[in-house]
Amino acid sequence: MKDAELVYSLYVQANPVPDPDLLPLSRDEAVLLTLERSPDMITEEQAKERQPTQPKSRRVAVVLSTAAILIVAVAGAAILVNGGTKPVAAADAHPVVVFDGTTCSYEGPMLIEEGQVEFSLTSSGDEGFNLSSIRMEEPALSQELEAGPVGADWATTPDTPVPPGEMSSIGVPAGDSISSGWLMDPGVYVLDCTTPVRVTPEHVWRIAQVEVVSP
Repeated sequence: MKDAELVYSLYVQANPVPDPDLLPLSRDEAVLLTLERSPDMITEEQAKERQPTQPKSRRVAVVLSTAAILIVAVAGAAILVNGGTKPVAAADAHPVVVFDGTTCSYEGPMLIEEGQVEFSLTSSGDEGFNLSSIRMEEPALSQELEAGPVGADWATTPDTPVPPGEMSSIGVPAGDSISSGWLMDPGVYVLDCTTPVRVTPEHVWRIAQVEVVSP
């Protein structure tokens, strides 16, 4: 290495942007050396080496996000396979039935473990009603639900057949609220609200189909 180049090399280390007029070189020589040895010049290989890489923390976040999506998908599939719910213990079910004089509604679980189930019953209108719980088996269950699906309501006549099955019923006076505990064995139950006229119901609201299972 020439003395001039050595001096220039030491100078560049101390001064990244040298002033050619301060070196023991001609101005043209110093400019040429500056261009050749400038630390700011990036070769094609250096450019490839400096390609931005994904931060480690972000890569970890992407992996965790993917894992979370897979977990949610598996859980969703399990819900579909298992019917989307677990049975509620009989003591925790607490179904509520409300009749307002024109319609009847059920709020409670559709899958209950066998045992004593406490119903809360309210007649908020000017007329009382009866709640009937009918445990039914196939093929009578399918035939009955085809004739009167859950959510249907219809007027009755003296010729309206009584649904086949084990029936329990309780009456609620107009404007009153009561609680009633029913011992429910495993099986499928159809719940009906009816408005009584003497002995024959005047109208029926099919409010729910509840399945009772063993714990």
